[in-house]
Amino acid sequence: MTTNPGPLLVVDADDPTTWPQPLADLVYELADDARREHHDPESYEDLDLDSYEETVRRFLEGHVVRAWHSSRLLDHEREAIRVRGLRLLTPDLVNERLDQARERGFLTPSEYRTLRANNHTVPEHRGWAKREDQICLRLSRAAMVHHGGGGRLLTCWGGEALYALHEGTASELAMKLRDLGTATIVTALLDFTAPGTGPHHVSRSIVHVLVGKALGYAPADASIVYRAPIPPHRIESIVTPGDAGYDQFPGLPRR
Repeated sequence: MTTNPGPLLVVDADDPTTWPQPLADLVYELADDARREHHDPESYEDLDLDSYEETVRRFLEGHVVRAWHSSRLLDHEREAIRVRGLRLLTPDLVNERLDQARERGFLTPSEYRTLRANNHTVPEHRGWAKREDQICLRLSRAAMVHHGGGGRLLTCWGGEALYALHEGTASELAMKLRDLGTATIVTALLDFTAPGTGPHHVSRSIVHVLVGKALGYAPADASIVYRAPIPPHRIESIVTPGDAGYDQFPGLPRR
């Protein structure tokens, strides 16, 4: 399913023709510098480029950046994204998903109680990897082509906050989480100037990925921690197995 994102200036890390000219000029200059130094393209993340990230963000003002969110979703959850967009991870969102899954018969009362009490938004289970108040995405299609295709995000229902405490076990609940839902890729358009619960973080950085691409290293990619809700008009597409936008990545789960 593809939505209409509106007349936006879209920057795609995988398509240099979409890069604003000042950004492209900077990226190709940095790539030329790396070549002169005989830098291995595969080691693009080791380049000393952090000081350029602020400039890159400035060149992106007035543009939105295409990014990809992988998840395993039930039908009503995909519809909710079409209607409401992608929401920040919060305890309320996790509990809402669990409530709806139970009400629709996807979870037994026992499974529901276990997941309500044991997920990463419950204080005693938060651990070091706090996932609240953010949306996780990837900057490049390379995530679907070269880096395992989203891995557990597409094979276990609920997102990391829900499945992380269970998916590594041989329990019936872990098997249930692998059976629920359908693998889904959501393509979103991000405004890095949008106010959020904190700074939008890209690791390693946008500039590292673009220079990696300019050096010819197709797997260059970065994880994005986006700290603002993504409204429905910034959802470009939602695809599942059988959709052309999903099937272009043959390594992804087929269900």
